[in-house]
Amino acid sequence: MRKGILTFLMLGIAWTTQANQLQLSNVRLVANDTLLRVAHLQLDVQWENSWRDNLNHDAVWLFFKYRAPGSQVWRHLQLASSGHQPASGAQFKIPTDRKGAFLLRSSNGSGNIQFVGGQLVWDYGVDGLNNVVGTDLRAFGIEMVFIPSGSFQAGDGQANASLRYGNFENGNTGQPFTITSEQALTLGGGQVGSLGNSNRFQQFVNGGGGGTVDCSNDGCLGGSGDDFSNTITQQLPATFPKGFQAYYCMKYELTLEQLVDMLNCLQPQQQALLASTGHFFVPGGGSFSSVRFDLQQSGNQFQTSDPHVAWVFADWIRLAAYADWSALRPMTELEFEKACRGPLNAVPGEYAWGNANADLSDNLTLSQQGTAQEGIANGYQANGAAGNLWVRAGNQTMNTVARVGIFAAHPQNSGRVSSGASYWGIHDLSGNAWDRAVSVGHPEGRKFDGAHGDGNLHPDGYANQPTWPGSFNAGIVNTNIGMGYRGGALLYPTPNLEHNAQVSNRRLASGYWNIVIHDDGGRFVRNDP
Repeated sequence: MRKGILTFLMLGIAWTTQANQLQLSNVRLVANDTLLRVAHLQLDVQWENSWRDNLNHDAVWLFFKYRAPGSQVWRHLQLASSGHQPASGAQFKIPTDRKGAFLLRSSNGSGNIQFVGGQLVWDYGVDGLNNVVGTDLRAFGIEMVFIPSGSFQAGDGQANASLRYGNFENGNTGQPFTITSEQALTLGGGQVGSLGNSNRFQQFVNGGGGGTVDCSNDGCLGGSGDDFSNTITQQLPATFPKGFQAYYCMKYELTLEQLVDMLNCLQPQQQALLASTGHFFVPGGGSFSSVRFDLQQSGNQFQTSDPHVAWVFADWIRLAAYADWSALRPMTELEFEKACRGPLNAVPGEYAWGNANADLSDNLTLSQQGTAQEGIANGYQANGAAGNLWVRAGNQTMNTVARVGIFAAHPQNSGRVSSGASYWGIHDLSGNAWDRAVSVGHPEGRKFDGAHGDGNLHPDGYANQPTWPGSFNAGIVNTNIGMGYRGGALLYPTPNLEHNAQVSNRRLASGYWNIVIHDDGGRFVRNDP
């Protein structure tokens, strides 16, 4: 994500930033109507490897924070409902809550793109301001990918029962379940037409008990497997997002730079919560920076020397704060599976790149580590038959996560498989850091109704969305319950670490911890306006 600061002292003041892929530049106020209390904000936006075709497209989620004269508080900016003027070749999509805008190509095309001079209208009267003279502004952008509405399969039809990890299925048939609408579903019970879970086989269960992880002494919060099975039923409400309706998903995992962006817009009390490290654990010992969590603080300002690496040590409490602050929302585990395989028929044991083959034969090593050009120095598989997977398994010995989207940038990249991309063009849904997804296997997850963040946090730093998992209807997200883990990660759990990265693996889909390690990450989504 790219950002900067602009102070509205007069018309024409501009700001520019240079970064890896996405660049926002020349952000300036070009018109200010104090009678209607609206201002036109102009900016240039460019990013690499953009596309739009008849299937889907990428986009940038743009949002803004402002600080009124004499205030120390950064607040979320509200856009107007109309009057926006996209740059030539561009299109804006404005959601009804007007918390930001999607910027995308207006017609089909691909390649690096630059949109010059687009204008968005700020309805600053709604934000309680009478003028914007002397007001500070920060602009942010996040690369997203559009996932259209339509049916898809959940569960991969794995015939070998020993290779199922709570996988979704149709009843207890072992076959994939097809999601055809956003209507309510019956979970469990074993009947065809219900969404089964392989009778919870090889799911995480507290204390071992036939599960794959014993967390009795490692800081778990009583995490468990699903609360439904072949003999126990639950109901998944119609309000729970199932992936049938269209949505946008972050193209990459969250980065450490994005954590820094948020922290630098918060108050000291909020920073104290979200930058705390007391719940961090480095297996085998070592400093946080040695496992690529380099967060430096000077007064109330934060910075990092490793901005492009995946944000790790991220529990749901802190991730929820970022989702709320950026006006996004959590992804459900059904949306996760659609984000990976799209509308295609499921392949048993498949990874996000569409087949069940992961190359673990050569040790992947990094070049230019810590830079925007960080890449794979050795071990890259480009034959298109087996995907590259950033996990410590087979002959791979890495102990830290890598730059997000690292496989796609390799000069020998031959397509979806070698880049590790999903059907839609989303990266790192298998491997690197864990993705977090709302669990269907816990009532605190099932209550989620798809509400988006509003851009503003509780004074203590918590997300203040009462229908989000972990809030227990208390108005703030202050527990990790109701969110699970999908997509696998660098280190844990074992055995068969690489299996965690399979699309339908639900080993930890209902697990939750208050101890986090250096492969816990996340990403978010937003409904199509």
